[in-house]
Amino acid sequence: MKKIIILFISFLAIYSCSDKEDPIGKWGDNIKLSQKVVNFTAEQNSTVVTTQGTWWWINGIGLNDDWNYDLNEIDTTKDNFVIEEDDFKIERKNTTEIHISMNPNQTGLERVLLIGLQAGNYGDGIMVIQAAD
Repeated sequence: MKKIIILFISFLAIYSCSDKEDPIGKWGDNIKLSQKVVNFTAEQNSTVVTTQGTWWWINGIGLNDDWNYDLNEIDTTKDNFVIEEDDFKIERKNTTEIHISMNPNQTGLERVLLIGLQAGNYGDGIMVIQAAD
């Protein structure tokens, strides 16, 4: 009986460590962003980032080290929504376009806006780097 248990445990260890093409829980890129990094000048700027996937949502926003943007009242799974703050605006106008704009940067320091996207178990993001004035 001990040999069977040891053999079973060995089988599980080997099987769980083997490389698989598509392990459970690992999803491929189903968002397919047109850009992951965007550079802005210190002036007011805007851009449109497109996706090939249509089923995604924003799961977090950070400006520099501040991740306190509350998305609870905004349903980012909808085909259109607007997130507007003092320094930036993020708008989804349809299933494949993310419009991002930033107000002039008068802080004297570079600003970095991070937009986290998720689709099922796949996560991706957009980094907007705005130069200092």
